[in-house]
Amino acid sequence: MLCRPVRALVRLGAAAAVLVGLLPGAAQAQARRAPTGAPAGSAALAAPPRATPPPNWGRGLEAIGTLRADADRDRVPDRVGAEVLVAGRVTAGTGIVRADVAEVYIQDGTGGLRLLLPPRSPPVLTGDSVLVHGIVAFRYGMAEMQAPNVRVVSGTPTRRLDAARLPDVALPSGGSGPDIEGHEAELVEIRGTVLQSDSVATGRLLLILSGTRLVQVFAYGMRAAPVRFGRIAVGDYVRVRGVAAQHDLAPPYDASYVVYPLDAADVARAGIPPKVIRTAVVVVAAFLLVALLWAALLRREVRRRTTALRASEDRYVHLFNAAADLVFVLDVPRGGALTAANRATQRAFGIDADGRRPDGSPLLLADVADDPGVAERYLKVADTTGTATGVLDLRCTDGRVVPYEIATRRLDTSDGTAHVSVARDVHDRRLYENGLVEAMETAQAARSAAERARAAAEDADRFKGTIFTNLSHELRTPLTAILGYADILCEEAPPDLAEYANTIREGGTRLLQTLNDVLDLARLDHVGGATGDDTFAAVTLDAVAVVRAAVASHVAAAAEKGLPLRFGADAPRVDVVHAPEALGRVVSILVDNAVKFTARGEVRVSLHSAPDYVALRVQDTGVGISEAFLADLYEPFRQESDGHDRGYEGTGLGLTLARRLVDRMGGEIRVWSRRGEGSLFEVALPRTAPLPAPSPPDAVARPEPVFA
Repeated sequence: MLCRPVRALVRLGAAAAVLVGLLPGAAQAQARRAPTGAPAGSAALAAPPRATPPPNWGRGLEAIGTLRADADRDRVPDRVGAEVLVAGRVTAGTGIVRADVAEVYIQDGTGGLRLLLPPRSPPVLTGDSVLVHGIVAFRYGMAEMQAPNVRVVSGTPTRRLDAARLPDVALPSGGSGPDIEGHEAELVEIRGTVLQSDSVATGRLLLILSGTRLVQVFAYGMRAAPVRFGRIAVGDYVRVRGVAAQHDLAPPYDASYVVYPLDAADVARAGIPPKVIRTAVVVVAAFLLVALLWAALLRREVRRRTTALRASEDRYVHLFNAAADLVFVLDVPRGGALTAANRATQRAFGIDADGRRPDGSPLLLADVADDPGVAERYLKVADTTGTATGVLDLRCTDGRVVPYEIATRRLDTSDGTAHVSVARDVHDRRLYENGLVEAMETAQAARSAAERARAAAEDADRFKGTIFTNLSHELRTPLTAILGYADILCEEAPPDLAEYANTIREGGTRLLQTLNDVLDLARLDHVGGATGDDTFAAVTLDAVAVVRAAVASHVAAAAEKGLPLRFGADAPRVDVVHAPEALGRVVSILVDNAVKFTARGEVRVSLHSAPDYVALRVQDTGVGISEAFLADLYEPFRQESDGHDRGYEGTGLGLTLARRLVDRMGGEIRVWSRRGEGSLFEVALPRTAPLPAPSPPDAVARPEPVFA
């Protein structure tokens, strides 16, 4: 039989269980608490998405709701992997939900869809009407498109979209709550009571109870407009407006539901919860009923509670004995004698339920401790402070000495004071910790070796930069002299020698241009800037003036071929923060190629500005580029016509150098061309050049957890 302190402890646990049972969904909140945060790496996909084909804007439109059809009832859409074209309104544009991933949500009245746009995609604004072409995918329990093609049909970014109010409906798992499963990726509004408010590594979290359904309200820290839930507290009844979503890693994809608010006004108090009002009415009615029938009901309630208490005591006795850890009661004033023990403790030390040995003598904690002095100090701490935690090596009946992590707490009951202890076998954990220490020492040695290797690489990098500087000086200086004397010969040589002088000048010019391309390409490949070269340092400049000057240097070459060379800009001045040498070189390479490969027609250069970026377009009516060669267009030393029969001069380094310069400036270069119909090159650059990448840290940084 258990001693009186344990029985009192059991009764307290039973009463707590009755109170917890009054909270609907409390057990569900513990069992189904979803991890917070948003996907960044792994994804629960029903089938891996295949590469998105080129957009076919002429194919038939499909309703978004049909993409979520699930005929086989496995909670995975049957259309996963299908190529589709849909249309809808943008409910959450780029950067609204999160700024580190281009995650966009659209809906069309039949359903919603999540879009994961490719890196460096143009921003999509909330309220835009769009066409979307791509492959249906499935991740974290939701239908989506990864790397889709998006075309904005019309934009009304200032319009605030209406949210669908989700009333409580019957849930398949029992109870009632908002039907988020049926409105995923749509703009919705729900109401509920705040159970938890936390700050996590990736943002802010509210856990609310709407009906009997637990819903996470999550706002990422990395977003354009922070949402902090500053005035919302646990227990508040709130109204939440936002995008309905899911975050489930495994079937049946019905465990975790999330609402992403779009701004701070989307989470607000909504008054007194209906449940509180209903509870108050029930309490008042019950009080009146008890006032009328108090005598009879009191007697019946006493009998019922007595029966329930006995049943609860029986349940907790069963749990006490069924625990896998050692659970026992210590009489600390008597030297740590065991006065009650569960079955695991009885088996470990060969005692009965009252802590007595087969001969009837009580078992003391020091009797089974491998070091009695350590056990006595542990008991002294427990007696003085009321709590004690530590690891003791205890000797079991089979002769093994097992390390146990013991937590002891003093409980004051009506029958006196008792110390309840829970002991867990930590033998495996001790082995793991020893192995972890050895692994850390090995990792430290590896980091030291890596640091030495990095230092050697930096020395080699500086040596490489010195070679580039010296080579540039030693080659360009004599070439400049050759070209200078060639110009003099062209002006003063007699007619019979003028052809040779022109040949020398043209050859020297081509050689100098080739040398400049090779050295600039090597300088871009040179990591870290060991030479201190600041040629590509970003400054504030007028992009219109830089582009106009670069175009003007090719007017004579175009006029010699009889080609009009036109330049236009949508603004008289466009201020950007970039390296003028890099921008001018990109323009010069594209215009030079356009003039070189165009025999008749014209060459057009235009500059377009937007709030966040500028776009440069160079269009010609020349020979064009075959579709087969487009994949190798930016490879160094590659030309569509090569060998002795090629029709155009050049080394094949111009477009390679242009692309690497654009990448360095944080932009993107695209080309549209067809053989015999000309080419169009477009360069999109941010208004401000990106900052250089930071140096690697001295120690390896641990990855930030996605969820807390």
